[in-house]
Amino acid sequence: MYKLYLSLAIRNLIKNYQNTIINLLGLSLGLASALFIFLFFHLETNFDNFYKDSIYRITHKRTFYGNVDFSAQANYPEGGTFLEKVENINEMFMVSNPGQMPIYILDQRHEEVNTAVGAANYLDFFGMELIKGNDQEVLQTKNSTVISESFAKKVFGNDDPIGQELEIYGDKLSIDGIMPDRPANSHLQFDILLPLKWVSETNNAYLGWNGGWTFNVYIKLLHENQKEETIAAMDKILAGIFTQEDLSIKTSLQPIEEIHLDQGLSFEPSAPRSIESLWIIIAGGVIILVLSLLNFVVLYTAQKDEEIHSLTLMKIYGAHHRDLWISTCLEVFIMVGSAILISLLALNIALPFLNHQLVTRVFLSNYIPYIVGFYVTIGVVLTMLLSSLSLRGIKKTSLSRSLNGQTSIYSSKGKSEKVLLVLQFSTVFVLSCIGITVYQQHHYLLHRDLGFQHENVFTIDLSSAVPLDELNNFKQKILKKPGVEAVSMSSQMIGVGLTKNGYRLSDHDKTEILNALYVSNDFLKCFDIPLLEGENLHTNKKISDYQLLVNEAFTKLEGWKGLGTIVHRNGRDYEVVGVIPSIKFNSLTQQSGPLVITSSAKIDGWELDYINVKTSSPDPYKLSQELKEEFQKDFPNVRSFIYFYNDEIALNYASIKGQQQASFFFGCIALLIAISGLWGITRFSVLKRTKEMSIRRVNGASRIDVLLLFNKDYLQWITLSFLISIPLAYHFSADWMSTFPDRIDIDFITWSILGVGISGIAISTITIICWKVVNINPSKVLRDL
Repeated sequence: MYKLYLSLAIRNLIKNYQNTIINLLGLSLGLASALFIFLFFHLETNFDNFYKDSIYRITHKRTFYGNVDFSAQANYPEGGTFLEKVENINEMFMVSNPGQMPIYILDQRHEEVNTAVGAANYLDFFGMELIKGNDQEVLQTKNSTVISESFAKKVFGNDDPIGQELEIYGDKLSIDGIMPDRPANSHLQFDILLPLKWVSETNNAYLGWNGGWTFNVYIKLLHENQKEETIAAMDKILAGIFTQEDLSIKTSLQPIEEIHLDQGLSFEPSAPRSIESLWIIIAGGVIILVLSLLNFVVLYTAQKDEEIHSLTLMKIYGAHHRDLWISTCLEVFIMVGSAILISLLALNIALPFLNHQLVTRVFLSNYIPYIVGFYVTIGVVLTMLLSSLSLRGIKKTSLSRSLNGQTSIYSSKGKSEKVLLVLQFSTVFVLSCIGITVYQQHHYLLHRDLGFQHENVFTIDLSSAVPLDELNNFKQKILKKPGVEAVSMSSQMIGVGLTKNGYRLSDHDKTEILNALYVSNDFLKCFDIPLLEGENLHTNKKISDYQLLVNEAFTKLEGWKGLGTIVHRNGRDYEVVGVIPSIKFNSLTQQSGPLVITSSAKIDGWELDYINVKTSSPDPYKLSQELKEEFQKDFPNVRSFIYFYNDEIALNYASIKGQQQASFFFGCIALLIAISGLWGITRFSVLKRTKEMSIRRVNGASRIDVLLLFNKDYLQWITLSFLISIPLAYHFSADWMSTFPDRIDIDFITWSILGVGISGIAISTITIICWKVVNINPSKVLRDL
C-alpha cells in the first residue's frame, strides 16, 4: 500500500514538474538562508560561554577635561599592580590586541597573520594544554613563542615546527609550542602568541602608566560576591597614581561572555558585532524564509485545489481520507527532503563567501545536532501543515460541488495571491533599495577627496629603526630614479588613522587630545597638501623640532591666536608656523578632528619608519619592488615592506564592502524567490482564465490586448509594493548612514530606476507565461463548454 502511495506521490510531482521546480527552488533558498541565520545567531550569542570559571575583563571610563572615553585597554603596569594589591583577584592574564604583523618563517614572508603579545600564564589561565611543546617552558623568555595548530599546518604542513625560527620586526624567536586553535565562538583569535618579555625587555618599548603599549587585562576572582569591593580597590589604586584634577578613571568588570556583542568600548581586540547589526542580518534571513514558506504553502495548496476533481473521484472509488492524507504527506515529504539536500549543498558552497563578508566563523561540521534538529522541525511542520491545508477542500466540500469544479479557493481574482505578491515585492524593493544605498555609500567613501594625493603613492615600511641621516642619504639616492617624483618620511600612514597626544594652547590650562603626525619637512610636497597660510617646517631640523603645522580644525580650538600660537607638550614649547586644510587622515567612518604635524619624532619616542614615494611611473608596482631591493642592498639587516596608500585606505571600508556584498546576496535570493512566486501565481491565474482569454480573442481582442490586460492587473500590485517599500527603505537606510560623518544623500532617482527594472523583470515573467496561452486556438478551448 505504501509503495502505491509513494508511486502516486512521485507521479504527481513529475506531472506538475513546473510547480515542483518552483517550489524546490524557493524552499531550498529559504531553508539555506534560514539555516545560516540560525547557526549565525547561535554562534554570535554564545561567545566565550565555555569557561568553567568566571572570567572578567577590566574596562575603564576615563574623563579628561570633560571628554569621556570608555576603553577596553589598560597600561602595562596595571595588571601586575592589581594582582599584587587587590586581595580578591586570584589570577590575572594580559594580552595585547591581535594585529596583522609581517612575519618571516623559513625566509618566507607571511602577511595577514594575527599576532598578539601575552603573558606566560596563557595556557593555565584559560585551562588549555599545548598540542606539542612543554607547557611550563613556553613564553618564559623574550625569544620563546607559540603558534596555533591551524597556522602550523598552513606553514609547515606535516613537518615539525618546534625549534624553527620566526622573525618579526628584525627580532628572531624560537617556535617552542603548538597551541590548540581557539573555538570559533571566542573573541580572542590569534595565530601567534609572542611573550610579554619580548616587549618588556625591549629598550624601545615604553610601558608606563601614562602611555606606551596597552593590553587587555583578564582576571578571576576569589569571591564572586565581592565584585563591588574589588572595583573600589582598583579605583583607589588608580586615584593614587593619576592625581590630576582634570583626570578621572573608573574601572568596571566586564564578563568575558559579554565582550563580543558590545560596541561601546574603544580599542577592542577584534571588531565586535553590535546587537543592532546582528538583528539586521537575522531579520534579512527570516524574511527570506517567510517568503519562501509562503510561496511554498500558497503554490502547493493552489495546485491541490486544481486537483480536487481527481482527488474526489479517488474518494468515490473507495479511497479513504486517511489514504489521501498519507499520499499527500509522502508527496510533501519528498519535496521537503529534496529541498533540504539542495539547501545543504547550496549553503556549503556559499559559506566561505558569507563568513568572509560578515566576518563570522560558521562551519556546518560544528553544528550537526543543531542542523538535524532544525531540518526535522521544519520538515515535520511543513509536511503536517501542507497536507492538512491541501485536503481541506475534500473534507469540507460536497462531492457534487467538487465534481462541478466549485471548490477552488485561489481564484483568478482572489486576494490571497495578491497579498503574497505585495509582501514579496515590498521585501524585494526594500532589500534592493538598501543594497544600492550601501553600494553608493561605499563607492563614495572609496572615491571621496581626502585632501591629499594618495594615488600612485606607496610607502616602504621599515621593520626596525634606521638612523635619520642614513635615511636621508637613501632618500637622495632614490630621488634620482626615473619615475620618482617626491620622497618623504613619516611616523605613520595618513588616511588610516593616527596616534593622539595631549597639547595645551597658549596660556590655557585645558589639555586637548589631538591627532599627531611626525614627518620630514618635504611631507607636504610628497602628498600635494597645500599651505593655506604661513610656511612649511624649516629645513634645519634643530629649528623644525620646535615648530608645528596644524589643520583648519585646529584653528577652531580655544586658545588659537593665529600663526605664532605657542603649543605646550611635555615641558616643550612649539610654535605654529603654518596651516593646512583639514585633510581626512582617518577612515571616513570616523571624524577627522584637529591635527598637528611636527618633525620631533625622536623626542616623543617615535621613529620615521615610513618612506613615502610619489611616483609618475607607468608601472608603480615594479618601481616599488626596485626601490625595496635597493633598500635591502643598503640595509641588509632591516626588513622592509611595500604598502600602496590606495590599497591601505580601501581596507578601512572592508567591513562595509562585506555588508554591501551580503546585502546584494540576500537581495538576489529574495528577488529570485519573488519571481518564482510570481511565476507560480501567474501560471495558476492564467490557467484559470484560459477560457476567458479565448472568449476575448473570439470577440476581437488581439494577443497584445490580452497581454496588456494581465500585465496591468499585476503591475498595479507591484507598484503598490514599491510605494509601501519606500518609507521602510528610507528609514533603514537613513539609520545606517547616520553612523558616517561623511555620507551621501539618499538617491531616490536610482531607487526609481531600480523599481522600474524589477517591474520590468516581473512584466517579462508574466508575458512569457501568458504568451503560450494566448497563442492557443480559441476553438480548441471553447468546444469543451
